[in-house]
Amino acid sequence: MIYITGDTHGNIDFPKLKEYFDKHYVTEKDFLIILGDAAIIWNEKENYLFDYYCLGPTVLFIDGNHENFELLNSFPVVEFKGAKCHKLHQMVYHVMRGEILNINGLSFFCMGGATSIDKARRINRVSWWEEENITNSDILNGLNNLEKVDYKVDYVLTHCAPSFVVKKMFNYSVDPNTTILERFESQINYKHWLFGHYHKNKSWNKFRCLYSDIIEIKAIDSTKDIKYPILYEEKGTLYNLTTYRKIKLTITELPEWYYYSRGYYYSLKGVTDTAFVRCWTDNHLDKDARIYLHYHGKLKKNRAYEPLQEDEWDTDVWRGDAELVCLGLEKYSPELNLDRLKAAINLNYDQFNQRNQNCIVVRPFPEVDTPRYVDRWTKKQSQYVVLHGEIVLSEFISLERAEEYAVEYVSKNLGLTIFKEVIGNESSDYIKAYDTSYNMKQWVFLKRIR
Repeated sequence: MIYITGDTHGNIDFPKLKEYFDKHYVTEKDFLIILGDAAIIWNEKENYLFDYYCLGPTVLFIDGNHENFELLNSFPVVEFKGAKCHKLHQMVYHVMRGEILNINGLSFFCMGGATSIDKARRINRVSWWEEENITNSDILNGLNNLEKVDYKVDYVLTHCAPSFVVKKMFNYSVDPNTTILERFESQINYKHWLFGHYHKNKSWNKFRCLYSDIIEIKAIDSTKDIKYPILYEEKGTLYNLTTYRKIKLTITELPEWYYYSRGYYYSLKGVTDTAFVRCWTDNHLDKDARIYLHYHGKLKKNRAYEPLQEDEWDTDVWRGDAELVCLGLEKYSPELNLDRLKAAINLNYDQFNQRNQNCIVVRPFPEVDTPRYVDRWTKKQSQYVVLHGEIVLSEFISLERAEEYAVEYVSKNLGLTIFKEVIGNESSDYIKAYDTSYNMKQWVFLKRIR
């Protein structure tokens, strides 16, 4: 999958990425492209390489006008996905101007650069660099690369837009950079043109300006059938799990939808049925939990969504990240209804929260209707629920543990060391409320389950 968004400005607009990718399955085989003004490295103190790396996908960005070009140009130049790039990190690359990226069967002509309208308020070589402008060398490099592909690409990625687009979409003034892009536009055969710079989310004809929006471009699937849904890996070599014969495919050549866990690669694409078994002990979250996968038809499960005949299932992902696998199935096997799987994972989180005081977790899928938590051994049902606003965080059998959890959530997850506890009365529907916001609807509540 390729994800594309507009300006991120270091850590200023970074939260949009963090919030988005926290809810999506991504690996280094996915790509995030930022349309300029990434400002991932601004100076020695403002260096956000680690934050962008931790997002999960491989990060590619073209330059905008708000970049430290002196720092960017100090990084080594490598070829990545057919384009010359500055390599900032093993998973973070700056795509140089005039280069053409080739990712997942799609081509992207990249031309960064734009004019800073606020440069009069900036300091030369500290917060503004004249290298922000497109040069003759950049133009020549772009024309040479376009000539190699007969001036035909799938996407054009720029920071600012061609002059006629700027006038039509925003009625803004134009400049030499937008004029250069207008000349390129008249020569390139393209399907889509994406740009940032203007801090808008807006479309017109083939043009789209991105700022807070994040668009998704799916990988072109070159394999019609999944010949090897489960692969075994040993010392970097892949084996067919059925025959235990070596396969020609290398690990780096595996499609992005293969999930790795404890020596095995599981395809999350083409899955037709799932089941789930919770951890047998409450001191682990996902360590001993199992997600069962089937690739041809449906199989029987009990009311707890556990498999009735384990040996009928094609495989099970053991000691993996249950939430991540579920998000991967949602991405690559979208025809599945995963509500029952998500509910079963929620209950696994409830189980962990019953006795663990040093580490608390929150249900990963609060939007899913989840049955009441029932203890595996005592068969006792949950009697209490802790919510943040209307979002269910977890359910509890014991009132004492529910109270401990609520305090831990407010102090650790919300970072509030000082807060007010409000005791419920006959007219309130809560046992306790924790004042965490000026808006009472956003408080943390401890309630009895009716």
